[in-house]
Amino acid sequence: MAEDSKYSGWIHSGFFSGLQKLSVPLSGLFITMILAHKALTPQEMGVWALFMTITSIIEIIRQGLVKTSLMKFINHSQPKDHGKVVGAAFYLNAIITLFTAGIVFIFTPAIARFLAAPQLASMLYILQAGMLIMIPFSHFEWLMYGKAIFKGLFWTYFYRQGLTLLLVFSVFVANSKVPLNVLVIIYNLGLLIGAIVAYQFVKPFVKGSLQFNKTWMLKLFQFGKYVFASGLSTLVFRSADQMMLSPMLGTTVYNAFQNISLRFINLSDLPSQTLGDILFPKSAHSDNSSNPQRIKYYYEKTVGASLCVVVPLVLIVLLFPKLIIFVLAGPKYYEAIPYLQVIAITSITLAFLKQYGVIMDSTGRPGINFTTTSLLAVINVTLLYFFIRHFHFLGAAYALVVSHLIGFAVTQSLLYRIFGINFINAFKYAAQFYPEFLKIILARLPWKMR
Repeated sequence: MAEDSKYSGWIHSGFFSGLQKLSVPLSGLFITMILAHKALTPQEMGVWALFMTITSIIEIIRQGLVKTSLMKFINHSQPKDHGKVVGAAFYLNAIITLFTAGIVFIFTPAIARFLAAPQLASMLYILQAGMLIMIPFSHFEWLMYGKAIFKGLFWTYFYRQGLTLLLVFSVFVANSKVPLNVLVIIYNLGLLIGAIVAYQFVKPFVKGSLQFNKTWMLKLFQFGKYVFASGLSTLVFRSADQMMLSPMLGTTVYNAFQNISLRFINLSDLPSQTLGDILFPKSAHSDNSSNPQRIKYYYEKTVGASLCVVVPLVLIVLLFPKLIIFVLAGPKYYEAIPYLQVIAITSITLAFLKQYGVIMDSTGRPGINFTTTSLLAVINVTLLYFFIRHFHFLGAAYALVVSHLIGFAVTQSLLYRIFGINFINAFKYAAQFYPEFLKIILARLPWKMR
């Protein structure tokens, strides 16, 4: 029915992607509740938070060089070349992952010493097996993104995260504690089951595509190197505080407080992640990437859709921070409350910043994205150093907020100059989404209110 909603196409496209994105932080929340309440001490919780940060760093490095390139060329090349693109992406992924695994293996003792987390060393050695599993898992995952197989992504993460949660709960029930090394083994097993499930959805695209093609590998790498550089800067911008706390404050306890806060705040990032996955293929399409008006519409609408979820979550954080921390981790983590409240504002700016990177990369401007994210990363690290020294744990939150506000001002200025984007329109779209969502829900009810 034409009247249902002008947004129904986007909502339908994002349904399974949203479910997949939701499954990850929700299972992460449940695992965090088990670990924080009973299974780990705050010090051990901080070590686990550092381990998860390191896996995120590894993932961003690999994604930057391969995922974005694969998604772009799958949507920007002739169908006859798709097999070559898929094969080139696989070999590039394998080379980068093995190289990264070697670097991590060599520097594991130094990493553990620098982060004041000796338990981290054995955890990173066990992760080596997981990094081998990451090669097929991520290849299948990125191919599903490129082909927009969001249903497959949902089931892949449903089984991966579901198994992880089940195993953590089982070990806790049997032992009342969950050793850190066992957590890493469970992490690896989750990757394995995810790879097996994902393969079922990409069989038709994988068969016969693993031919080595040097030309396409170079094409993917040439584009990916800029995205990779931007990814590193984004990584520093978003993770520097997590890596600087334990070396500067001498304990991993504050990483535990920070991790508890970020677990809830990450829920507000879900709309941006989900819609970004939909936005990239749309804006990367050759018919759209050279059309400023279309790009302006996509950006403002995507950010608006994110804000309609983000703003209520921010209000919940500001009004009920103690309840959130109590439910997630218990009274021993109450020191995280001020940090949680301060960083809540960054959820709003992040919705704008995230889609800025998507738009710049998908429209062939990764160089601009790299320059701005690098500048913001330098500003963030500088602010973190001085703010943590003067304000201790809360200094990390203050530095993050100031960095986000600077980033918002810089990126919105560039988007206005290049595409005519006006951030005010995003808030207008956000307000318009509420009645549209209500119309869709009412239209699909089996009964209607008279």
